[in-house]
This record gives sequence, structure tokens and C-alpha cells, in this order.
Amino acid sequence: MIEGFRDGYDLTSPEPSANRSASYRHGFMVGRLDKTPTGQHSAADLDRMADAAMEADDRRALR
Repeated sequence: MIEGFRDGYDLTSPEPSANRSASYRHGFMVGRLDKTPTGQHSAADLDRMADAAMEADDRRALR
């Protein structure tokens, strides 16, 4: 998630592809939102999204 945030904060980084984890993609989105504050989400919404991303990664690891 942290690596995704750092990449998302760098506006020259390309959008992540499907080979990245849900946590990475969530971090990327949050990094972009911090850099370009349009359509901000509440902290509670971001927490719920982070939890969902980590749960998706857990399910992916079980396969």
C-alpha cells in the first residue's frame, strides 16, 4: 500500500495494471487524491476501502 501511495503521488507514474495487488492500487489512488485533491473521500471511506483492498489481497493469496 505504501509503495502504491508513493507511485500514485508521482504524477508521472502510469496507472497500475491488474498484476498489482488491491492494496497497491488503493495506495496509488490515495496518493493521486493527495496530489490532485478533486473528489476527495472522507477518512472513514478511505479506511473502508483500505480494509476491502487488504481483504481482496488475502483472498487472492489463498488461491
